[in-house]
Amino acid sequence: MCGDFDDNQIDDELYERFLSTALGYGVKPGAGADAGPRRLADEETRSNYMGSLFHAGLARSLNDIAGLPSGERMDAVAGQAIVFARLAGLLAGQFPPEADLFRTVTSALLDGHAEADSRG
Repeated sequence: MCGDFDDNQIDDELYERFLSTALGYGVKPGAGADAGPRRLADEETRSNYMGSLFHAGLARSLNDIAGLPSGERMDAVAGQAIVFARLAGLLAGQFPPEADLFRTVTSALLDGHAEADSRG
């Protein structure tokens, strides 16, 4: 990715930057989180992790609005969409531009929007 650096060194440097960004928001690793993946070496493990993370986010969204009165629930969903989009942008921004993760995130956003239309 960046010339003389090996992948592990790049990973470590990007992780430290990401950790610093998260700490700037007052978020520490492990704070209120479930146990994450142990290894993501193969495509199936990565796919399962991503599916699990998607379902956890969706469950959190539903759980957060479950107790709200009628007329406030979908306002909360709109706010959640904005926050999750912001989080996606922040996560994608942890990588150098040549990683082109922004395009992948934008595509996933459009795919999710289309899924909502096709399932509704």
